Amino acid sequence: MSRISWCLPVLLVAGLSACDQGAQLAQQAASSALAIVGDEVKTQANAVIEQTVGEANQVLAPLGIDASQVAGAIKQTTGVVINQALKPSSEWQQLNDYTGKTIAEIGLLTAVSPIHAELQAVLGNDFAALNAALAGSSILKQEKVLYVIGQGSWLAIDSANRKLDVGLLKNGKWQIYSSKGEAIYRPSDISAMLAKSK
Repeated sequence: MSRISWCLPVLLVAGLSACDQGAQLAQQAASSALAIVGDEVKTQANAVIEQTVGEANQVLAPLGIDASQVAGAIKQTTGVVINQALKPSSEWQQLNDYTGKTIAEIGLLTAVSPIHAELQAVLGNDFAALNAALAGSSILKQEKVLYVIGQGSWLAIDSANRKLDVGLLKNGKWQIYSSKGEAIYRPSDISAMLAKSK
């Protein structure tokens, strides 16, 4: 049984007066949904809740408790949390708080990321290539600027000045993409990658 499935019966048995536990369930649903956008997130979160309610009913029916009666309230709480999590206006500097997290955990390359619009503007048709190269396991690091390194790729983020520097290895040569204006600092890990390819 999933973690969410386990949480719901606890809420029910406690009389569901606990909005805090309901909020925790909603926060879990929202956190895991950052890589999906808008209505699709809510649809998937609601599907998880429906499945959980079905499983909870099997467990709680002998006790005379109907889990489906609380599904609407949990969906509403989840929707509020998802709406808060999906604000695309998040400040770039908030990314500094996520050093050490994977880019999948924070949705760095998704439409809800504060860098998404600039990243698409800089990369154009190569956005998908960067997404594939960095994959979900790349860790956000910091050395004067934020950066991630993937398979034949890197992304540097100057969160203070809202600028990006991106590298993709194509046919053995680095293709560099940068925001307009003055070049941003390149961390030593990235400089070492560039040096090796010369």
